[in-house]
Amino acid sequence: MAEVLITLGIIGVVAAMTMPVLVANYQKMVLKNQFKKAYSTVYQGIRLVEANMGYKPECYGWDTSPYASGLLYCTNYDDAGNCTNWGNNEGKPIPSDYNGRMGECTEFWKQFEKSVKILKICENKAYPECIPEYNGIDSIKKAQDDSLSDEDLNKETTGHSWWRKSAILNDRKAYVLADGTIMLFKGSWPGNIGFAIDVNGKKRPNKWGYDIFDFSIVSTDSSALKLKGGSSMIEEGGTSAASMIKNMGQ
Repeated sequence: MAEVLITLGIIGVVAAMTMPVLVANYQKMVLKNQFKKAYSTVYQGIRLVEANMGYKPECYGWDTSPYASGLLYCTNYDDAGNCTNWGNNEGKPIPSDYNGRMGECTEFWKQFEKSVKILKICENKAYPECIPEYNGIDSIKKAQDDSLSDEDLNKETTGHSWWRKSAILNDRKAYVLADGTIMLFKGSWPGNIGFAIDVNGKKRPNKWGYDIFDFSIVSTDSSALKLKGGSSMIEEGGTSAASMIKNMGQ
């Protein structure tokens, strides 16, 4: 009897040590498969839009920019640390297509809405109807370094202000797809090529690099539209969308 109890005790200890690891690995596998499915759904939607329109619409950022990297930078900040003016290292006017070609994005997204099964559209304020509460790039940085002031955070997130938490919660468009996947747009302006995908909808963990990832539509003058993963929005322990795509062999 004593031997049986000892054996059961050992089994219990081993189970207690291994179960959390098994559960964590299972959850990672589930999210990885959900990522593949969500990525495929959005990518195929983009391909279908291009096919239905009969040409490549101008709604993309540069996959390989024709302009020198680091050319654009903030030349002036206000007292809150927000950029009020952009310039470039050559002292010339900023080209209209510096970030890409976006003149047909309004029509592109109209066509996308016809090409993908969408359950709900939140036009201007996606939270809380279409999205859960997400961290922003500023709150992620604050968690990493609590000494940063609001002014510091604004300066550090210059060029990514659309992913600040206040912007996400108060001024964002979102799609809820038929399978529950969420597409959260980084802005409501006509030339919008960037968005995030929450691969399991409102279900937790709702963390960047775990179940929500940032993307943009990119191309070159000679290539088809492409869905490119970003790497700026990652919470501690998470994985970038770019790395997730690479691991898929895309």
